Amino acid sequence: MQYNKNNDGIVMALGFFDGVHRGHQSLLKKTIDVANKKHMRACVMTFKRHPLNLIFPAYAPDMITTNEEKIVIMKKMGIDDVYLNVFNEDLMNYEPEAFIKDYLLLKYNVKHIVVGFNYTFGYKGEGTTTDLLEYGKNYGFGVSIMPPQVINGQAVSSTLIRELISTGKVSDVCPFLGRYYSIQGVVVSGKRLGHTFNIPTANLHLSEKVILPSRGVYYTKVMVRGKIYDGLTNLGHNPTFEKHPYSIETYIYDFDNNIYGEEIKVTFIKRHRGEIKFPTLDALVTQIKEDICYIDKNYRHHK
Repeated sequence: MQYNKNNDGIVMALGFFDGVHRGHQSLLKKTIDVANKKHMRACVMTFKRHPLNLIFPAYAPDMITTNEEKIVIMKKMGIDDVYLNVFNEDLMNYEPEAFIKDYLLLKYNVKHIVVGFNYTFGYKGEGTTTDLLEYGKNYGFGVSIMPPQVINGQAVSSTLIRELISTGKVSDVCPFLGRYYSIQGVVVSGKRLGHTFNIPTANLHLSEKVILPSRGVYYTKVMVRGKIYDGLTNLGHNPTFEKHPYSIETYIYDFDNNIYGEEIKVTFIKRHRGEIKFPTLDALVTQIKEDICYIDKNYRHHK
């Protein structure tokens, strides 16, 4: 953008934005549009951890995106600043009006607020979008309320996306999330069984806990050292072995470098099969080789 954004206030999007899905994206685009018209900075205020971790930990969902991923996606879209605040007891106990007046307006020079249709705020989420419109009139800031995004007859939500991922329907996620689901982590040493059978796999240790697809074998795309390769990823406890820890292991096609200690990104394209307990190690190895062959023939696009 060519013009200078002034310091006379900011346009702020409020919400948790887990996944930064298509619904969130339309809300963020609105925030950027309003900010551009007003020559102000487009900002997001959100929380480091889901408020349910404090309010009702048993119901706190696994995240779709880490905070780092969230910020990267938002900034790529054109958001200027992302404020990641800590949701604590004090914040939880603010009455709705006090949250707006004594927290938001005092802390940030907000001139316009953008929220989703189901946004709630303040003690026990008692503040609604109707209240927000009223406070906007009283305290002199604009308010935009975004309607739900409906795709394929379904309202886009983080809950719907989590449901699809956790049940292994990774190929159905794309229209709602706006991209395939991916996880990132560092390659660590595993049992090295793959090497023994000449099918080496990268054993992934997640940088942060996120939601994972259901156990089984998936066709994936793997980003290693800035390049993308085809992959076969197995998630699970490998029930053929007694007490095998949960692992995320990826066979990378056309790749044989040592990448221990390096960060890779695994993107889930399609579920191939569920987890199976094999009677012998040989049966397991035979199946893995068949899986590698099947994915090679059916999913990969050979030049």
